[in-house]
Amino acid sequence: MSFILKKEVPLSKIIPDDYIDIHSHLIPGIDDGVKTIYQSAYILEQFERLGVKKVITTPHVMQQIWPNTSHIIKSGFEELRNVLPPLGISKIEVQASAEYMMDDLFFERIKNNDILPLHKNYILVEMSTFSPPINLSELLFEIKVAGYIPILAHPERYSFYHQNDLKKYAELKQSGFLFQLNLLSLSGHYGDKVKTYAKKLVDQNYIDFTGTDVHNYHHLGLLEDGFSPKIAEKVTELMKKNKIFS
Repeated sequence: MSFILKKEVPLSKIIPDDYIDIHSHLIPGIDDGVKTIYQSAYILEQFERLGVKKVITTPHVMQQIWPNTSHIIKSGFEELRNVLPPLGISKIEVQASAEYMMDDLFFERIKNNDILPLHKNYILVEMSTFSPPINLSELLFEIKVAGYIPILAHPERYSFYHQNDLKKYAELKQSGFLFQLNLLSLSGHYGDKVKTYAKKLVDQNYIDFTGTDVHNYHHLGLLEDGFSPKIAEKVTELMKKNKIFS
């Protein structure tokens, strides 16, 4: 596949067959994602049109801000799932998991085994964009003891790790974290610095999986616009890695 002569390669030309998105916010009203069930349905309809096979949507679980319980997530997901067939959205598979902020609430949920995995024993976790958890090593130990494999959401967005170039990222990988890249980072949505580090992580083969992290129509539009030709072919290969979530 060659995109040399094109200015921007749309997502429809990049996305591999049977892509599985493992990061989005499509259960309405429980975090900073979609506000209505019909907004969610529209985004899923567009994903279906693009050929996405499955969406594992991941609402935030975050102490004091969005302390969603597994019950809240499951209930919201059932409401969403029930509205899709009447709207003619039937080809795409939709599941629910969560994006867990590594805070005290997460520590409690891990100890109580109150976790919604992405798939098998994989879980999606995140850090504050201001600083890493002071007890990160302890949290990672508890994750492993509980039998889970942590996938760190959007590592390219943690600016506090940019100062030592890729040294901290190498340490995270060695400690046992897998990395999930936000496709929006490669579009420049989060700024040039994040885009630069996203490319560095891709070039170092640090990225294990990808996700859209779509929250709204604006994100959807940016994704559909696509990526520069230099990035496009790499994106396709990265997206193929998500097949393990079938």
